[in-house]
Amino acid sequence: MDEIGEVETPSYFVCLISMQIMRDPVTVCTGVTYDRESIEKWLFTMGNNTCPATMRVLDNRDLTPNHTLRRLIQHWSAANSSAGVPFTATPDPPLDVNHLNELLRDIRSCPVPTFSVKALKELRSLAKKSETNRRCVALSEAPAALISVLETQSAEADETGCGYDDAVACEEALGILHSLIPLPDETVELLASAKCLASMASILKRGTSNARFHAAVVSQTVSRKCVERFVLNANDDLIEGLLEVLTEEVCEQATVAALRVLTTMTLNSRSSRIKAIEAGAVSALIELLPDQTAEKKNRCERMLCLLDVLCGCAEGRAAMADHAMGIPVVSKKIMRVSELASEKAVRILWSLCQFSPSEHVLNVMLQVGAVAKLCMVLQIDCTAKTKSKAMEMLKLHGKSWRNSPCAPSRIF
Repeated sequence: MDEIGEVETPSYFVCLISMQIMRDPVTVCTGVTYDRESIEKWLFTMGNNTCPATMRVLDNRDLTPNHTLRRLIQHWSAANSSAGVPFTATPDPPLDVNHLNELLRDIRSCPVPTFSVKALKELRSLAKKSETNRRCVALSEAPAALISVLETQSAEADETGCGYDDAVACEEALGILHSLIPLPDETVELLASAKCLASMASILKRGTSNARFHAAVVSQTVSRKCVERFVLNANDDLIEGLLEVLTEEVCEQATVAALRVLTTMTLNSRSSRIKAIEAGAVSALIELLPDQTAEKKNRCERMLCLLDVLCGCAEGRAAMADHAMGIPVVSKKIMRVSELASEKAVRILWSLCQFSPSEHVLNVMLQVGAVAKLCMVLQIDCTAKTKSKAMEMLKLHGKSWRNSPCAPSRIF
C-alpha cells in the first residue's frame, strides 16, 4: 500500500477506488475485514449472522478495529489527494457508556429543564453518528428514558404558549426513537400507553414538520406491533393529527405512515372508524385522490384501501355519496393506476350499490361513466374478485341503467 501511494495512478481509476474505499476497517471473527458501516448494516440492520465473504455462521458479532489497514488507507488517500481522493479521517470513538448514563440522568429529570433538552439533542446526534452508537443507545436504558419524557409531556403545553422545553423535549425523544427502529417489543408496548399516544397526537397536530414525520412513523410501528393496545388507548386527537399530516402532505413517508395507521385503526375498531369519518376522513381522501396518479401508485392504493374500509359502514357510505367528487374520482381510478387500485375502487362502488343504492347514487354512477367502466372491467384481464363485484352491480341495477339515455350501448 505504501508503494501504491507513490505510483502515478490514472485519475479515473483513483476516483473509482475512492468511491468504494473503506473508512473504518474492522475484522470479524472469521478473519475477514470489512468497512464498519457496511458490515454493521449486514449484521444488525439486515439481521444476518454470517460472514458475507465466506458465508460461515459467525460465532459472535464482535468487530475488531483493523488499525494497521486504516493507517495504510489514510496514507494512500493522502498520497492521492491531488487526484481528488478525500482524506480518510480517523473515525470517532464509539459512544462511551459512562457518558451515555450521564445523558440519561439528565433526560430523566422532571420537570424538563433546559439541560434535559440539551442532553436529548446530544444523544440524538451521537446515535446518528454510527450504527455502533445507534445499537448502543438501543440496548441501553435510553428507550425507557425517552418514553418517560413522552409520558410526562403535557399534550396542551405548547397550545397555551408555555412549556416550550417540554414540547421540544418530546419532539427530540420521538426523533431518537424513530432512529432506533426496529424497536423491541417491550418498548413498543410502553409506547402504546395512553400518555405516550396523547403526546404523539399533540406533536402530529402542532409539532414541526420533522417532528410530525417522526411521530407518524413511530405511530405506524406501534400500531403494527401492538394493535389492540394502540386502538384501545388512541384518542380523538390522534386521529385528527394523522388526518392533518395526510391533508397537509408533510412528506411522502409521513403520508404513507399516516395512511397505514388510520387503516389499522379503522379496520380493527368500529369506534375508530366512526371517529375518523366524523373527523372528515372520507372528504379528505376524496379531495386528495385526484392528484394520486400511476406515478404515486403506492399512496393511491393506500388511500383507496382506507376509503374502502370507511365505506364498510353506513356513515362512511353516506359521506361518500354526499360528496360531489366522491363517485367521479373513485371511478376514474379504475384501470388507471394498478390492479389493486382498480379492485379497491370497484369495491367502494359495490358498497354503495349494495347497501346505499339511492336514485342519486345510481344516476351519478351512470352520468360520470362509472357504469361504462364496470362494463370494461368485464372485458379486461383483472382479478376474479373485481370482475365478480362489477358483474354483481350490473345485474343488480342493470334495469335502472338500461333505461337511461346515458347508458353505453351494448352493455346489457
